[in-house]
Amino acid sequence: MSSIQKISGKVEWIGVREPKGDIKSMDSVYAIEGLGLEGDKITKKSSKKRQVTLMQKEHISVILSLAQEEDRSKIDKIQYYFKRNLLISKYNIDNLKGKIFSIGEARLLGTGDCKPCKKIEKLLGKKMLDAMQGMGGITATVIKSGKIKVNDSLNLETE
Repeated sequence: MSSIQKISGKVEWIGVREPKGDIKSMDSVYAIEGLGLEGDKITKKSSKKRQVTLMQKEHISVILSLAQEEDRSKIDKIQYYFKRNLLISKYNIDNLKGKIFSIGEARLLGTGDCKPCKKIEKLLGKKMLDAMQGMGGITATVIKSGKIKVNDSLNLETE
């Protein structure tokens, strides 16, 4: 029998990736079992492991420092450039890989690393791509549908 462990992490930002590559900031979103986030371009594909992408907020300042990025136009909207769905603070999200966790009403399974891709390099340059290595976040699948809102906390299922 599993139990729920409240952890310190919380949702700071939600983004839904549109078909043309833009990302739309949301206050809340509905996670759909087996598909991903409602309105996100991945829900039209049959991805088994990459339905939702999460990134750790604290990594952003480290990435910017490593890349020596000072362009305010990039910094002010940096979460849009990384193309991740959920920005999480106050918890090491690498600990969620291979585990079941809930955010708001939804249950997810951490499926692996979300490595930065060539799209990041095209948008932000090679220095930013290099700086992101090891801090690109994680992927997850939705195993129970439900609403996720900004400020929702993470809860980890333990056995």
